[in-house]
Amino acid sequence: MKKSRILSFLLAIVMALPFFAVQTQANALPQIHAETFVLIEANNGRVLTESGMHRRMFPAATTMVLTSILAYEHLNMGEIFFAGSEVGNLPFGSARNHHEIGEAILGENLIRGMLIGAGLDTANIVALNVARRVSGDFEMPFSEAQVFFTAMMAERASDLGALDSRFINPHGYHHDNHFTTAYDLGRIAYHAMSIPLIAQIASEAHFSGSMAGADPPYGVAHRNRTWNNANLLIRPDSEWFYDYATGLRTGHTSIAGDTLISTAYRDGITLIAVTLNSVRLEDDSQTRWQDAANLFEYGFNNFAYRTILAVDGMLGQMPVYNPRLGDYDYLEYYNTRGIDLFLSQAEFDRLETSIDFMEEFVIFDEYDPYAEKMFSAPIEEGQIIGTISHTLDGELMFHTNLYASREVLVRDTGSDIDYHMANFQRIFFSSQSIPYWIAGLSVLGLLLVVFFQIRRKIRDNRSRHSRYKMKF
Repeated sequence: MKKSRILSFLLAIVMALPFFAVQTQANALPQIHAETFVLIEANNGRVLTESGMHRRMFPAATTMVLTSILAYEHLNMGEIFFAGSEVGNLPFGSARNHHEIGEAILGENLIRGMLIGAGLDTANIVALNVARRVSGDFEMPFSEAQVFFTAMMAERASDLGALDSRFINPHGYHHDNHFTTAYDLGRIAYHAMSIPLIAQIASEAHFSGSMAGADPPYGVAHRNRTWNNANLLIRPDSEWFYDYATGLRTGHTSIAGDTLISTAYRDGITLIAVTLNSVRLEDDSQTRWQDAANLFEYGFNNFAYRTILAVDGMLGQMPVYNPRLGDYDYLEYYNTRGIDLFLSQAEFDRLETSIDFMEEFVIFDEYDPYAEKMFSAPIEEGQIIGTISHTLDGELMFHTNLYASREVLVRDTGSDIDYHMANFQRIFFSSQSIPYWIAGLSVLGLLLVVFFQIRRKIRDNRSRHSRYKMKF
């Protein structure tokens, strides 16, 4: 027996299943000014469109999305932290929140300082405190802490699937060896937006209040701040306000250009757009806002979740080789996992379906390519007998197990005898056989009457014959 493969025969069934109504063909992607970009659907991390997404680029302050993840994972968001000399360890002219040494800052406001405020000095506070806590060396100087922290950044980025990035500092100030890709930033943003606190802060258009929290501890030095989020897509007071925008972080250096990680939510769908080095127009106006809005509109208008497999759906059937007498001569198979994919109509039309049955459950003539494939007993009810998968342009989109709908037992002499005995009992001892029993008993009674009449007549004849002999 060889592994059985049935290609594409379910496609007609799949296409008949319900799906969301969308345009029959995707519109062309509007002009994107960014040097590289990627658009990702956040539920499963699928890339919807991209250009140069694996090209190494400078991220600028979008670096702080990863720093925010590490802050959330290693610091207590309800704890008070104090700024130290690390806040001054920045190149001249760096964007900063101007933290003062000894200033008290609530853990979650460290993330606000990085995602809403200018952030570079806030990122240094995070790097120092995370490095000291993870290493256990609470006297570690900032120079060592930054090296320790950036090693953590590299490891965490790799864990998240961002495999082509290198980080030299926690904030993104330009360094020739500090680089990433649009795809890597998309992977990092994908995880960041799964953290409710980060998602909430990233969506805040403004922040105003004490850095030490709404109820700062008595006697600590704290400052009130007022920040406007640099992400104009989420600011209602901006001409670039986008109704569905939810975050995430901007960046800019003279070498990196305008960078942006942006997110948007509509009708249950979250999209992530990363644009790197969006060019500026002659009037110095930024194109990154339009780039992001164009990507979002393209994604929302041309893609939709489509049901590929329903839960517990019977997908098909195949004949059973030499089934037991009285059993079905075919076996149905089903899946237990519902599959919805976020696809354009054109992609949906190009999906290819394949079914692979496990070779121990299938029998066929390997020398006859046209021979019918059949299931071979024994098979248990609910047993995994194969897989179904869908591919798009050669890329595997998903696969899931197939299960047997019933038990299939081996046919033998004993099962044949049992079948015939059961048939005999069914025929002669069922309620349906009562009329036949009545007719049979009637015939038998009639035969007995005839028999006894004939016997009596014979006996009478013998008696008369005996009397006749005696007279002579």
